[in-house]
Amino acid sequence: MKTAMKNTSFHRGGALIIAMLVAALAAAVAVTLIVGEQRWLAGVEAQRDHAQAQALADAGVRMARHILFQEMHRGEAVVHLKESWAFPLPPTPFENGFVEGRIIDLQGRFNLNNLLPTSRTKRADLERLNRLCRQLELDGNTCQALFHHYLAGLDVDNPSSSTLTLPPLFDLGDLALPAAAMSKLAPHLTALPEPVSLNLNTAERDTLRAIFADIRDEDLNKILAERDSRPFFSLTDFRRRLPPDVRTFNEEGLGVNSRYFLITVRARQGDARAQAQALVRRDAKRWPEIVWKTVE
Repeated sequence: MKTAMKNTSFHRGGALIIAMLVAALAAAVAVTLIVGEQRWLAGVEAQRDHAQAQALADAGVRMARHILFQEMHRGEAVVHLKESWAFPLPPTPFENGFVEGRIIDLQGRFNLNNLLPTSRTKRADLERLNRLCRQLELDGNTCQALFHHYLAGLDVDNPSSSTLTLPPLFDLGDLALPAAAMSKLAPHLTALPEPVSLNLNTAERDTLRAIFADIRDEDLNKILAERDSRPFFSLTDFRRRLPPDVRTFNEEGLGVNSRYFLITVRARQGDARAQAQALVRRDAKRWPEIVWKTVE
């Protein structure tokens, strides 16, 4: 009888242990499912927030194009830094996020594709870019690497005699310049789909200095102050308002208008961030056309 009682107690103890193991296993499975579901939900929410952030950034590009379109129809024949497009859009809050952006006139920079054999202002632009390299104290090897894409096998003095065909440069990164040199050059250079004029109203100080073979700091300051007071309305107006000691410069490839603008928009939704960039071309009476656009 004692043996039977021991066997019964043993079986009861074994059943209890099994029941406890089953309960623990069920709890572990439940926890795993809950954690997995939470991770899945978090992943879905992250994807949703990123998609919404991208949509906000893309909407910002459309708004920037609208600003450019409106500004073009205000009747002014020039592009300058007091127009509405030139002022950055500060972070604008939305529910659980924000959007910000800015528009840059890329014709305020030296267009490397002005060095293409088909460009009528190639020689003048080459002289300006050489001056810029000297101003930025870049070594000769860097300057040679900068121009190699365009100058290999080309007669600079008589470009029309060359049979060399070169595609336009698309990305400044294709130049493969040292990082230190590129950080100095990048604010002054661009690569547009075609040769274009340099806008005297939007060029930065060092870019504007490179127009002149020789200019004193005080005279350059006067030009910038004059421009800030009132934009230049033509090359004739620019020449007329120069300081008395500044008269010699090559007018080829210079202007006071622009067609190409770079739009950059950043957006945040929750913890997700997105950025959109677009190069747009603006022509009279047409909605600004997207040359290329990235949203990431």
